[in-house]
Amino acid sequence: MVKKIHKNRSHGSLPSIVIVGANFAGLKAALSLPQKFRVTVVDPRPWFEFSPNIHELVSGLKTPDLLRLPKKAIIKHAGHAFIPEAVTTIMPEKNTIVTNSGKRLSYDYCLLAIGGQTNMHRVKGAGTHAMPFKTVSHCQAIGDRLKQFSGKNKSVSIIIVGGGFEGVEALGEILRKYKDKKAIQVHMIEKRGRMMNDAPGDMDKELRRLCSPYPVVFHNGIHVTRVWKHSVVLSNNTRIPSQITIWTGGNIPPALLFESGLSASMEQWTPVNAGLQHVTYPNIFVAGDAAGTPEPVSKQAYHALDMGKTAAENISRHHSGKSLTAFQPSSKPMLVSFGDLDAFLIYNKTVFAGVALNLLKEAVFQLTMNTMDPSGFLLKAYHASGRLGSSALTMASFLSFTPKSLKKLGGIRIIGK
Repeated sequence: MVKKIHKNRSHGSLPSIVIVGANFAGLKAALSLPQKFRVTVVDPRPWFEFSPNIHELVSGLKTPDLLRLPKKAIIKHAGHAFIPEAVTTIMPEKNTIVTNSGKRLSYDYCLLAIGGQTNMHRVKGAGTHAMPFKTVSHCQAIGDRLKQFSGKNKSVSIIIVGGGFEGVEALGEILRKYKDKKAIQVHMIEKRGRMMNDAPGDMDKELRRLCSPYPVVFHNGIHVTRVWKHSVVLSNNTRIPSQITIWTGGNIPPALLFESGLSASMEQWTPVNAGLQHVTYPNIFVAGDAAGTPEPVSKQAYHALDMGKTAAENISRHHSGKSLTAFQPSSKPMLVSFGDLDAFLIYNKTVFAGVALNLLKEAVFQLTMNTMDPSGFLLKAYHASGRLGSSALTMASFLSFTPKSLKKLGGIRIIGK
């Protein structure tokens, strides 16, 4: 049943919007909302982080400051307010959210963009001993720990749990920096039958070929049942020593969604219609990973950006009494880097490969950081300076992507053809 909206504003005041969460979807929504609304963004983290490139912190190719932008400055430049706190309660029946300091914020519209969280709670010891792979701080900590162990004259066993895109990119960065260290061995653990299960099948074969000269062991069709400080136990009762356990597998809804009555179970993403409007509360919109769309959408940054913009536009449309615009997932290709050994571009069912594609991924990073940072020339210049080389060519190739345009990069091959 759809609930009736109860307006909180006094006569003549601006309609209020509270955005919960300010990374890709939430920040894009804030930048898309005009000042005819009174917008407040609530997020406990001070930095916008470009998560698609956090794996490069593992090797030291990037530093934290290159992957971060200050949320407060960006939101202030957009003419909105920023509250650096966590939301602990959402009361949709009362159009109110509560922050960890006890602050109560009333809204006419609420936009939820709180993402997901790493699925570690079902495996005993994972939350205590495994290192998550979700934020800049997480990946910087992994890089620091790898550096610490690599300097010792003893063997090091590294375990990566999850053979999806994040796990593969983590492996690539470890090999970028440590592939010549004979004492280091990496174990990739993936519960499904092959690595990168969501990509065309030949990706698994190509990944194994690239890793064949190096001490990488693949474990497929089994999962981790227990994590200890210095080892993990697999579902086939194998025990593997581990000095560093990196957890990239799984993404689950935040408990706040279920606890606030916005989803039917702890495992369900917030149900929305095609316009990203909550199926029960018409003044609540959801964007990014937290949105359970009628047709499932992969949890990718470019989808989150598009969803943030669509949700913001639909709030404006709903407020004006107009029909909502359906969110249309874009068909942008997926870019996956593999250290300095290779990179992959997945477009429909075709996989292009070549080290030069890393330039394309860097171009996307540069372009997005500049788009998300309208606050001033200095930050733009900082993120555009000296880290790309032929940026004009790679950006143009990506934005006007065709298989033919990739040939300009040189050394591109098609996997499985």
